[in-house]
Order: sequence, then structure tokens, then C-alpha cells
Amino acid sequence: MSFSATQIRKLQRDVKACDIRIRDLNGRELSYIEGWHAIAEANRIFGFDGWSRETIESRCVLSRDNRGTPHVIYIAKVRITVRAETETVIREGFGTGEAQGGTLGEAHEKAIKTAETDATKRALATFGKPFGLALYLSPKRSAAKVKGLDIERQRTLHALL
Repeated sequence: MSFSATQIRKLQRDVKACDIRIRDLNGRELSYIEGWHAIAEANRIFGFDGWSRETIESRCVLSRDNRGTPHVIYIAKVRITVRAETETVIREGFGTGEAQGGTLGEAHEKAIKTAETDATKRALATFGKPFGLALYLSPKRSAAKVKGLDIERQRTLHALL
């Protein structure tokens, strides 16, 4: 690969603990980085004009009325293209987005944006640590590493994995 020495050093750095967010999903805590942060990291590492994102596919897989509230789910496929000196590196990622809204249009807009952001983060994560690659460890593997620690230390350690 033709990444510069500076880019390689940046790609090998861990995501900072202060940039990791934690949310609850059905009783499980999930660690993640926000979409804007992943894009900011790509700009910092590859340069504003050194990479691009393209939505290859987006598809609504569910659209229904849930007791008067529109409920929508989308899937998206995103392609990240990075220009690294003489080479072009292409990575792709899939993501999902689920949303409810006051109107059907609002629900669709939120869901598609969420799916595209999720897909972008997954594609960028293949470039390494600053994009939260370690946050995709399986729950079993993550739990095994933090078993026996108090909850605050578990969150901190889990965030740094």
C-alpha cells in the first residue's frame, strides 16, 4: 500500500477514549464512534481531497404504521475510495438505519441517513484503529476481557479495546 509514513502512524493510533460513546441496545451496552467523528478522522488522516464516499445502494426494507407513527428501516451499501500516492484503495460497508417520525417523510429521511452513516463507519473501520475497529469485537470476546471489573472500569476498558 502507498500510504505515507505519517498516514500509517495515524492509522495505527487507537481511538481516544473521549471520542467513544456508549449506548444501551436491548439491555446491552454498545461502544461506538459518531459518524461526524469518523468523517473528521478520514479528513485528518487522508486529507479533505484524498478520499471520497459514495452510496452504492440504499433500500427500504420496512415501512409501516405503528399505532399512528411511521416506522421505517433502510439498508445501505457505501464505498470509500482513498487515494494513497499512486494507488487507490477501495473499501465497502453495509449499514442499517431504523427510525420513527412524525411524518412518513421524516421517518424515511432519518432511517436512510442512519443507514448511510452506519455503512460509512463500517467501511472506514476497515482502515484501522482511529475509526473504531476494535469496537467491533464480539460481545463474548469483549466481555471476557472485562469480566470481574467494576462497571466504570469495564466501560473504560471496553472503550479502549
